[in-house]
Amino acid sequence: MKIITVLFVVLAIPCLSAAQDTTNVFPEHPEITYNPGIAGILFKLFISLVVIIGLIYCSIFLLKKISNKTSHTSDQLIKVVGKSYLTSKQSLYIVKMGLSYAVLGVCENSVNLLKELSPEEVESLKQPPPKSNGFQNVLKSVLRR
Repeated sequence: MKIITVLFVVLAIPCLSAAQDTTNVFPEHPEITYNPGIAGILFKLFISLVVIIGLIYCSIFLLKKISNKTSHTSDQLIKVVGKSYLTSKQSLYIVKMGLSYAVLGVCENSVNLLKELSPEEVESLKQPPPKSNGFQNVLKSVLRR
């Protein structure tokens, strides 16, 4: 009995599937046309711009929060007061160590003490230089005439 059922299934199913496919009628899909107006395009553009600017603002805010956690406290024993780059691999640092100051020469492989400074010398370095005749000042003097 099982053999007859298997033979019927094997022989009947291909015949039934061929009988269903004889009409060759395919359903027509409706045409979908989506033509947004200029107002819709501008609205999407504005919303996208707001979202991108918001993401940039949030990432900057989070970076500031993270960097504040890793920043050094103000009561450290050693502080960098100033730095100046001589070349891409050589620089000068003015460092405060406790109550004394030092000028350090830093290059790729070494750090050298160049000079120890007194607090008075450091204060004289911090004072702004006298105002020079920059382009803006020269232009103002010419326009006053």
